[in-house]
This record gives sequence, C-alpha cells and structure tokens, in this order.
Amino acid sequence: MKQLHPIIVEEIPNSIKKYVKQIEKVTFPKQGCTSDVGILHTAKGRYVLKRAKGEKYRKWLYKEYYVLDHIQELEGFQSPKAYKFVQTAEQSWLLLEFFEGKTVREYLEKEGNEKKREYVVCEMGRLLARIHDAECPEPLVSKQPWIHRMLQEAQYNLTHYKVDGNQQLLKQLQDQHMICRKEVLIHGDYSIDNVLVHDGQIAAVIDWSGGACGDARYDMALAVRFEDGIFTGKERASFFKGYGKQISQNEFCYFAEGLYEFF
Repeated sequence: MKQLHPIIVEEIPNSIKKYVKQIEKVTFPKQGCTSDVGILHTAKGRYVLKRAKGEKYRKWLYKEYYVLDHIQELEGFQSPKAYKFVQTAEQSWLLLEFFEGKTVREYLEKEGNEKKREYVVCEMGRLLARIHDAECPEPLVSKQPWIHRMLQEAQYNLTHYKVDGNQQLLKQLQDQHMICRKEVLIHGDYSIDNVLVHDGQIAAVIDWSGGACGDARYDMALAVRFEDGIFTGKERASFFKGYGKQISQNEFCYFAEGLYEFF
C-alpha cells in the first residue's frame, strides 16, 4: 500500500489557492490509494484536491484530468468537473468538483435493508450501462486495440513497478487473445470505491484515470469483485439486472483476476 500524507495548506500551489479563495480548513476522506486527497472547505463551498508524487501516480493524475476534461459535456451520468491541474518539479495537483455522498462500499457496509442495498447495486449497474452507451470523445479513441495497449502497459508495470501479477500470469493473458467486438467509453476502475451514493441514490462516479475507449467487460468485471463480504451472488445478480446483461465467469477471471493484477 502506498504511504499517503495529509495535504498541508502551505504546500498547495498559489494558483489553486487563488482559484478557491480563502481555505477555511482541510479534511480527509477515506478514499485515495494512489493520491493524497483532501477536501478544501472555503467560503465558496467545498472542493476535492488530489496530489500525486512519483512518475506512475503523476501520470495517472494527469490522465484523470485529461479524461474528465473530455467527458464533461456527456449526458447520462455525473462526473466531477476538473477545475485546475498544476505540475511542480516533484508533484502534481488536481482540483475537482466536490460531490456530497459516501462510496457504495461505505453504504453497503452500513445499510442493513436488503431492498435498499439491491436498489443501489442495481442503479450502479444502470449507471455503468449509461457510461458505456455514451459517445466516446474522439481524443480518447486509439487506433490500437485497447487490450493490446493494456497488455503492453501491464508488461511495463511488471518491469518497472511492484504489482500483484507475475510474468506467468501475463503470458496466460497474452495467449488468450481476448477480442473485443466493439470498444466503448469505459471508466477503467469501476468499483464500489469509485461510485458515490447520497440519500440512497447514486450521485456520481469519480477517479477517471483509467477512462478510455475500451472493453466494457473490464468495467463489469471490476464492478462485481467479491470484496470483504460485499458482492455475493445476489448483489451480482442485482448489478447485472441494472446493467442489462452479464459477463461469463471466464471473462470475469480474465479481467478482474488477471489483467487488473498489473494495475
């Protein structure tokens, strides 16, 4: 796990301070595994501020800014506006719109009502279907198939960073030749930690650094991973009901227990 550090007001770049005006305080949410995340409380309202250090995480933060900038006009789902991206010699900063709410993980951990749980999971599936139905912005479309790019990046990550996957697993993935008939706009890390719930309704989807024109099955597989007792068979069924179709166990294993191990 990456060591995260609280954001101190004195460290924040002046251009961001100027944009938000006076910062009254900074609080820290639970989410944030690749960036330091703070909520800026100002006279104008609240903002999310992310800071990344190191080549890998700085690259991801810029990618999130780039993707958010290009999907902002799309309809059918809520994602944060990206207000400012600032790079210094050693770190990168991204100022984002704040959404009220808790993650689906936090919601499911505390909500005991079966019907309410099923409703939220079903809506999470519906939201993903809307994302996949949206027109993918041209700058996010690549001539090279998404799966080829991901396998190349997996090899790079295996060589240069600490990842959960190994060379044997990567070879298995390469040999399977997983073909995608139609690439769509994907989130790239559609999980219970990146979808927000407010007042029992899905409010927004955050953390878009994996956004691309890619394979819808990757998002679907990551969404229904069994984590800490969450996403049992019943919850999976609710998610796929909302989405409108499901993936096979083989597809789930390839993406969620295979490819994702390198990211």
